[in-house]
Amino acid sequence: MDTEPVPCRCIVCKDSANEAAWDPRDREIARNVQHHGWHTMGVTGNDTPDWAYTIGLWHTTGGPDICITGLPVENAMHLVTGIALQVTHDNRPLAPEKRRKGVIANYDIATRVVHPSWYPAMFGAGMDFIRTPPWPLLQAFWPDRQGLFPWQENADPDQRDKQPFLWLDRNEHPDSAWVASSLSL
Repeated sequence: MDTEPVPCRCIVCKDSANEAAWDPRDREIARNVQHHGWHTMGVTGNDTPDWAYTIGLWHTTGGPDICITGLPVENAMHLVTGIALQVTHDNRPLAPEKRRKGVIANYDIATRVVHPSWYPAMFGAGMDFIRTPPWPLLQAFWPDRQGLFPWQENADPDQRDKQPFLWLDRNEHPDSAWVASSLSL
């Protein structure tokens, strides 16, 4: 059964005539999306690890944006930018439940769909720009030194706590800094 793709309702597509009234942050995001195809947003956590995500891949490619957690913000931004370059320049679209090479040397990353309950707490700038929550967003997971992902048996517990299971409803997530934090909803 074919379905029509959801039309983009971002500020560029639906509110470009009102650009003068845009928030300066939204103006910067729009410029980057129009020039590069996406914007990389880095977030320094107060009582959680840092994270980064793209805004605008959905607008540009019709495919999902990507986030990564648990690394210093500069590293996280570098990795999601690398993934965005793979999507836009190397024609390597993102898909959930897939492994991807070429992001972290000698390791695959894995992707999973982000549950909408996390959007208000973690992806506010994206929600402001896209104006259609939820929009397609995947979480990229990095493995521990043994190549295990946080949900796998024997994964390093110190690394596991840095990467929340964003595919779960926030209210069903195991206790962690991510659900006990000051992230507002």
